[in-house]
Amino acid sequence: MNSPAPSFAVCRLAVVPVRRFADMVSEMTTQVRFGEGVEVLEENRGMWRIRICHDGYDGWVDHRQFTTSQPVLPAAARVLTDELGGWASHNGERRLLPSGTPLPDWEEGHFRIGREIWEWQGAVHVIPARPDWERLVQESALYLHAPYFWGGRTLWGIDCSGLVQSLLAHQGIALKRDCIEQVEQGQAIRLLRDAFPGDLAFFDGTRDGGRHVGLVLEGGAVLHASGFVRIDELTDRGILVHGTGHLSHRLTALRRVAEWSGNGS
Repeated sequence: MNSPAPSFAVCRLAVVPVRRFADMVSEMTTQVRFGEGVEVLEENRGMWRIRICHDGYDGWVDHRQFTTSQPVLPAAARVLTDELGGWASHNGERRLLPSGTPLPDWEEGHFRIGREIWEWQGAVHVIPARPDWERLVQESALYLHAPYFWGGRTLWGIDCSGLVQSLLAHQGIALKRDCIEQVEQGQAIRLLRDAFPGDLAFFDGTRDGGRHVGLVLEGGAVLHASGFVRIDELTDRGILVHGTGHLSHRLTALRRVAEWSGNGS
């Protein structure tokens, strides 16, 4: 028996939930952002089970939040919005897009969502050929104090693995969605003193519960999402919370997923 032809669609709203089961009140496990492509795997009561093209994550979405399905794999964007927020427009429709929104097939202020041509007049970020540490540091500052949100991937709310996945994706580095998969990527670093800024640090949760990931910064610091996006002290023991000094997460692993320009590596 021949397998069915693949079917793809593109997200048409700023950000939409991906749910664990085919139910609108089921747990949200991640999000799809405007301009991101998905493969449609099956349909059930007006919901699609999809696989997100850029990281392979599966889940259920409301099909009304996407373009109609098409047989062609959507283009992956190399250009992203580079403002805290701004409006994209198409034939009288508007979308308020947060920083880091992909703009597929970008050309001189226009981009494509399925068969639609959209307009964006704001600043853009072109994904570099080689990861740029200084650019990542600048962008990460925009995320400081963004609220922690389980399954979130935007400035409006983000979780720990979504934070590192998003920041590194903007530098051309592909990570899986969850930290239990991210910890299998790249090269293991045995000791903290051997880590460079841009490496990933993984933790057991001693306060928040569950596993946790953060981005190693310069000066013995770590950027992570715990309650909100924050910078704390990183030690051989784990994360020491700024201002109180208590141990919030125990360090369990370090991984190098890229070589950076400008980080001293």
